Amino acid sequence: VLVIDDEPSIGTMFVRILGRHHEVKVVHSGREALALLSVDPAFDRVFCDLMMGDMTGMDLHAALSQQQPECLSRFVFMTGGAFTDRARAFLAEASVSSVDKPFELATLREMVEQLPSR
Repeated sequence: VLVIDDEPSIGTMFVRILGRHHEVKVVHSGREALALLSVDPAFDRVFCDLMMGDMTGMDLHAALSQQQPECLSRFVFMTGGAFTDRARAFLAEASVSSVDKPFELATLREMVEQLPSR
């Protein structure tokens, strides 16, 4: 499981919740995730914050659409409710999974267990 979020506490929470049964890798920026996915695209599930400072989840999605579109079916975008018009449009128009912060623990576990087929 890959977690992409610029808030360190979110990554820590994922490790605590999922780390007993899954290997969890945490990165803190979209650019870091893009570099990691270029060399290791085999993550079963990717949780990505929609709004990050250096490169938004939307920007990461756009880059991966061009470079590695096959990995996008494994993405779940996380939202904290602070939406821009662009973010609202992205969630409405793009065929992406999303989950709202704060998370229900059971929902996160379920999203990891119910992986899309490759």
